[in-house]
Amino acid sequence: MKIVFTFLIVFCSLFLKAQYTSTAIPEIGDSAFAIPLFTVSYAKQWTAGDMNDRFGANNNIGGSFAVKTKDNWYFGIKGNFIWGADVKQNDILDGIAARFPAYDEDGDYDGEQILAINANGNVSEIFLDQRGTSFFVVGGRMFNVFAPNKNSGILLYGGVGTLHHKISIKYQGDDLPQLNDNYKEGYDRMSFGVAVNGFLGYLFMSKNRLLNFYGGFDYTQGWTKSLRKYNYDTQAPDNKTYKDILYGFRVGWILRLNKRSTQEFYYN
Repeated sequence: MKIVFTFLIVFCSLFLKAQYTSTAIPEIGDSAFAIPLFTVSYAKQWTAGDMNDRFGANNNIGGSFAVKTKDNWYFGIKGNFIWGADVKQNDILDGIAARFPAYDEDGDYDGEQILAINANGNVSEIFLDQRGTSFFVVGGRMFNVFAPNKNSGILLYGGVGTLHHKISIKYQGDDLPQLNDNYKEGYDRMSFGVAVNGFLGYLFMSKNRLLNFYGGFDYTQGWTKSLRKYNYDTQAPDNKTYKDILYGFRVGWILRLNKRSTQEFYYN
């Protein structure tokens, strides 16, 4: 992760230096030009492959720095944080806890709750959630079609990077010795591996700089392996390589950084 952030800092510094020594960038209109893009985005994702056996739908919030060149090539770096409450592999704690049906205020079935006896002899509820991250270096092209200006259009890119995920284990109430930090690692299924990412959507940048956004279909496929040496519930190591797939729709807001002719920077 330190390597990723170091790369991002160096990349931004070199690009901004180049922009500072160049001529002023004109307003968006009928001419295409190079634009640095900072983005913040959200995606609703679903799972497939081996990941569908462990997790259901999740949420994804991301950030990126990219450059659209004058020739409409697109390249950059992106990172995402993944979270969700739908954990299908909820039997990992059956050896130290018990699962009971849960009901909402109207008496309708509302999944299962996991209960265990804590250090004081009371009952504590355990919660399982999904947590993860992904990082990618991406490259692709923007096609200036169905667009009001030369700097908007269909955006297509692909990338390579990493995918990491685990089952987050938390509990409510008094201390649970059977789930201290060391023991949690024997149940959380922390996994990591190489991954690829693809995006197909639309990028729009307005002439007045106030409305800049993108949206489209986002796909990730990773080949992950467990980072834990031993799973306590199965009493065996996990050496399998998993094919993990995430897909969904991403929308994002774009912050453009442009240099004025007075060699001041302009943010919007």
